[in-house]
Amino acid sequence: MEAAIVSYEMNRTPKGSELGWLKKSKILSRRKKPSKKLQYGVDISNYQQATPRLNVCEVGTETLHEKFKRLLNEWQEEAIFMSSMTEMVMLRSYQAIIGMGPAVVPIIINELKQNPDYLFWALEAITGVNPVLPEDEGNLGRMTNAWIEWGQENSIN
Repeated sequence: MEAAIVSYEMNRTPKGSELGWLKKSKILSRRKKPSKKLQYGVDISNYQQATPRLNVCEVGTETLHEKFKRLLNEWQEEAIFMSSMTEMVMLRSYQAIIGMGPAVVPIIINELKQNPDYLFWALEAITGVNPVLPEDEGNLGRMTNAWIEWGQENSIN
C-alpha cells in the first residue's frame, strides 16, 4: 500500500528576490520508514535562502518639540476613553515621551502651563522627584501648579 505525503519546498519565486513555498507530493511505500525530513511533512533538503534584504528607515528631521507634540497627541487620542491612569501611562506613546529623557522636561512643563494634562507620571519617571503634596494627588490644577513651581525653582524654562 502506498501513502502520499504532501511536503513543501522552499524555492525562489520567479523574481528571485523572495522565497516562496512550492507544493511537492512524494509517494512512499508503507514498508519504507520515512526519513526525518519527510516525517514532519516538510522537505528542507532543497532549501535556498533568499538574498538578505535590508529595510532602511529614514531618520526624520523632527525636532524634539515636534516629536513630543506628536506623541502627546497620539497619547491623548488613545487615552481619551480610558479611566485607569495606570493603563493610560502604559500606552506606547506615553512611554515614548518618558523615553525622550531629561531634554523633554522643559517642554512638558511649558505644556502644563498652556494645557494641563496628566504628564506628572512622565515628569516623575524622568526626574526622580515628585513635588506634589499627598493631599493634592488627583487634583489636576494643584498637581500642575506643583510641577510648574518645581520647574521655576530648578530654573527649568
